[in-house]
Amino acid sequence: MRNRISCSAQELSQLDPAMVESVVGGQVFKIGNRYFSDKRVNIVEANGTQVVAEVNGTYGVYAQTIKLRGGTLSTKCSCPSTEQPFCRHCVAVLLQQFHLGSLVENPSKAASGASSLPPSSSPYPSAEASPSLDESAATADVNFREATMFIDWVQQVVGRLGNEPSLAEVPKSLGGVAREWAGVIGQLNQRFLESEEDRTDAQRNLQSAESMVDSLTKELGTVKGESESAQKTCSGLEKKVNQLEESLKDFAQVSKERDRLVGKVSTMQSELQKKGAELESVSMTLKSLSNAIRNLLPSGSP
Repeated sequence: MRNRISCSAQELSQLDPAMVESVVGGQVFKIGNRYFSDKRVNIVEANGTQVVAEVNGTYGVYAQTIKLRGGTLSTKCSCPSTEQPFCRHCVAVLLQQFHLGSLVENPSKAASGASSLPPSSSPYPSAEASPSLDESAATADVNFREATMFIDWVQQVVGRLGNEPSLAEVPKSLGGVAREWAGVIGQLNQRFLESEEDRTDAQRNLQSAESMVDSLTKELGTVKGESESAQKTCSGLEKKVNQLEESLKDFAQVSKERDRLVGKVSTMQSELQKKGAELESVSMTLKSLSNAIRNLLPSGSP
C-alpha cells in the first residue's frame, strides 16, 4: 500500500505523536502506538527525510519505506491494509523515528542491538558497500549448508524481483555474509520498484501535461477563430460608422441650405406683407377718390 499526502514538516522527526494522530485518526493511531510500545518496530536504515523499517504485524513481518521530500510525505507498506492516509505499521515507524531523533545513521543497532544490513549513509546499499565474494571468503566462513540455504532462498525470490516489494522471508538460521547479501538483494529490489514507480508517475504526469497542452491548443484555436470573427465584425462596424459620418456631413449641408431657404422665405413673406399693406392703402385712396368724384358730378349724371 502506497500513499502520498502534503506535509509542512522538514524532517520526519518533526512529526510528533499528536500530529500523526490528527492525520490517521484515533483508532489507527492507537494500534500503531501499541505496536511501537510492544517494540515491534525494527528500523533498518534512516536519516532526516527517509526511513526503511520492518514491523512485526499480526500476520507477519511487513516492510515500510517512508519519505519526506518537497512538502510531500510518501508512505509504502507491504501489508494489505486499506487504512488511510497510511496504515498502523507506518504509524508505528513514525513514532519510533520520532523517539529516536531526526538523524540516525544506523538505528537498527540502537533499537534492536543488531544490524540486518551493512552500515551505509544511504538508505540503499551502494556497490562499494555491498560485500564482495572475495571479502566474504576472507571475513566469514560460509559453509556448504548456508550456501545451499542462500541458493534456495534466491530461487524462491527470483520470480518476485522487480515485481513484488516483499520477498520471501530470510531463514533465521542463515547468517554471516549470506544474510547480508539477502538484505542487499531486498534493498536493491525495493530501490528498483521505487524507481519504477517514480518512472510510472513521471510518465503519467507527462501524459497529463501533454493532454493539457492539447486541450490548451484547442482552446487557443477556438479563441483565435473567435478573434478573427470579432475582427471581421469590427471591420463591418467601422465601415458603417464611416457611412454614417458621411451621411451626417450631407445632412449638415442640407440643414444649412434649409436654414438659408427658410430665412429667404421669411424675408419674402415680410416684403409681401409690406406690399399688401401698401396695396391696401392705395385701394383705400382710390375708393376715397372715387367717392369724391361721384360727389362732384351733377345729380342725374351717369
